[in-house]
Amino acid sequence: MPNIVMTKLKNQPKDKTVRLKIFDFLEKLAEDDSTYGLRVKKMNQSVDPRARTARIDKSWRAVLYLLEDKYQEHTWVFAGAWEHDVAIERARTLKVNLNEINGAVELIAETMPPTYPPFVAGAAPTTSAPTAPGHLHQFNYSLSDLVDELGFARSVAHRLLDAATEDEILTLAQSLENAWEQDAAVSLATGASIEAIKDELRLQAPVLDADASEDEKILRALESDVSKMQFTFVDDNVELRKIIEEGDFAAWRVFLHPEQARYSKGDYAGPFRLSGGAGTGKTVVLLHRARHLMMHNPNARVVLTTYTRALAENLKRDLLELDPEIRIASALGEPGVLIRGVDQLGAAVRQKAGQSFGQTAGIILGEVRGRVGQITGSRERWSSAAVGSTDDLPAAVTTDTFLEGEYLHVVLPARVTSREEYFAIRRPGRGVALDRKKRDSVWSIIERYRENARSTSSLSYAEVAEISAAWLDLYGEEAGVLADHVLIDEGQDLSPPQWKLLRALARPARNDMFIAEDAHQRIYGHPVVLSRCGIAIVGRSRRLTLNYRTTAENLAFAIRSLEEGNFINAEGGTTEIAGYHSARRGPTPVVFGARSEQEQLACVCDLIESWVGDETVDAGTVAVLARTNDRALAVRDALVGHGIPANHVKSAQGTSDRVLTLTMHTAKGMEFSRVVLFNVSEGVVPSTWMLDSAAPEERGEVMLHERSLLYVAASRARDALAVTWSGSPSPLLHADTPTHDVTTEEHSGATV
Repeated sequence: MPNIVMTKLKNQPKDKTVRLKIFDFLEKLAEDDSTYGLRVKKMNQSVDPRARTARIDKSWRAVLYLLEDKYQEHTWVFAGAWEHDVAIERARTLKVNLNEINGAVELIAETMPPTYPPFVAGAAPTTSAPTAPGHLHQFNYSLSDLVDELGFARSVAHRLLDAATEDEILTLAQSLENAWEQDAAVSLATGASIEAIKDELRLQAPVLDADASEDEKILRALESDVSKMQFTFVDDNVELRKIIEEGDFAAWRVFLHPEQARYSKGDYAGPFRLSGGAGTGKTVVLLHRARHLMMHNPNARVVLTTYTRALAENLKRDLLELDPEIRIASALGEPGVLIRGVDQLGAAVRQKAGQSFGQTAGIILGEVRGRVGQITGSRERWSSAAVGSTDDLPAAVTTDTFLEGEYLHVVLPARVTSREEYFAIRRPGRGVALDRKKRDSVWSIIERYRENARSTSSLSYAEVAEISAAWLDLYGEEAGVLADHVLIDEGQDLSPPQWKLLRALARPARNDMFIAEDAHQRIYGHPVVLSRCGIAIVGRSRRLTLNYRTTAENLAFAIRSLEEGNFINAEGGTTEIAGYHSARRGPTPVVFGARSEQEQLACVCDLIESWVGDETVDAGTVAVLARTNDRALAVRDALVGHGIPANHVKSAQGTSDRVLTLTMHTAKGMEFSRVVLFNVSEGVVPSTWMLDSAAPEERGEVMLHERSLLYVAASRARDALAVTWSGSPSPLLHADTPTHDVTTEEHSGATV
């Protein structure tokens, strides 16, 4: 049977009927490429004798390239579906080529028609000399750097060097044919060194077999990391259908960036930390790493975990999308990938520990615990425990937020069980200073908190995590190996007890822990320095900077909410926003100001009606994000009343055929083609209630959470982003952000 190689391309048909026809065609091609009904025709007068076209329907044609190995086995490179005239022109002028400078298989044009690729207004001219030094001049790049080191065609290199602005380079990058060219051009625009670009993209001259044919050389090069950015062999019809139907949303499974491939397959001497902004592919790396570890050792015990059960379910769904045959474990210690929320892991250890769990609780709580009737959140009992302490402590210190933070970040991880120990313990990073008298009062609250929990036979999830970590320290040898590898997503939101549990699950060894985190997306809790939890990552940390999800315009909008914040990472240092960039372009985010919430709702309804009225937009990829649950419900009701099917969801979920409304917090870990941020108004974002309830010393941290929340919400949008507000805009929206006044404009004209 012939092999099929899919090509990652832009401007592919979005109509579902056409996609189905493409799948039917390729399915038949893979079964028998000699079938007459396929109407595969060799191109006359083409630059590549391997070029073919085939009829998909009366309007659409497939562009194909036939590669043959020494056994005459056929491999068909599917280079996209195009309308008839475009397909013919592409097949005549594009050839499959092995770049002998960088080893990438690519599509190159030997004779470029004037209408292809589409040149956007503002792009640098290709013939006339620039009137001033181009944008790249400041980085001292030479023509030889681009041509002889990176492998650009000379004509493309000239255009890059002549481009006057970064924006022109990004526009040019988006028009380039090959994935490696696009990413390399974007990196050049940011001033990355030539060696760094070569290293990130794994660009290196191929080792050529003199006896191999050109086709065989290309077939071998298709297995390189840089080629896999754009080309992939399809194993079966199920995978083929997914690639075609999901389009851009399937790219993470199919076309892995060389840097992502490196980290997913890397061999590390101990815990490894991968940081990066929203959309840079950290979760993608984790999923591919889980698969890699299982392929390397089918009996490996891999734990894949994250902050919540809902996000863990999404990880499980996506891992099975990546590899439906991967071995899924159902319990700790079983071979396979066990996918659980971190609190579920604590519960699993507690169950395995049996009666000795209660004995171990004495180490953490100062007393043995018997039966535990319920597990609760960390914040739920602090208010009642603090009653009667208002005379001795400032009001802000008796808030649920402060007391929970003190318990999670100081008392539990240090396993403090007495007043004297609390007097002596250090409190790094807590912000609010407590003298001996205040500590005495706080400890009295902690004692009442624990006494109340004992009377109801309850523990918090954080207490379960800390006791579980202690139990593993004591009884780990008897329990046996529970995990060989622990992979952690959304690490920035975990607390010290949770980190200590994860550290205890896998014994220190090579590749024991792989951590994906982004300090800019911390929307819960306080920063945690991992070295204080026994996790040494110094020297084994890397940062992803290229955004694969969000357009450059949306990314720039999202990042602006972070500009005045100081974000602490897992090593205790400051996380920078400099260097984040996107290879994708799109519409500029639009902000709509209104006099009332009703006007906002009307604007949202009209905008979404225009979006879902476009046949190329799936309603299930459109979402409205609100700061609170009741506002998200209000949007849902308004949409339904407007005749637009919509669902309100309270947890991260998979596919849907309706517009979704949800909170900004719930949207964490999800992505959509088009997003509306609803009611980003003064007093709502940032939340006045959150700021007022925090201690003065902790309001800075609360503001960081609010900045991060807006950043997370804005970065959920792949393509289009709109923002609404009423009264006055949020101070986190920059004063120079253009705003459309919906009180004077027709709502139906508010399109993005």
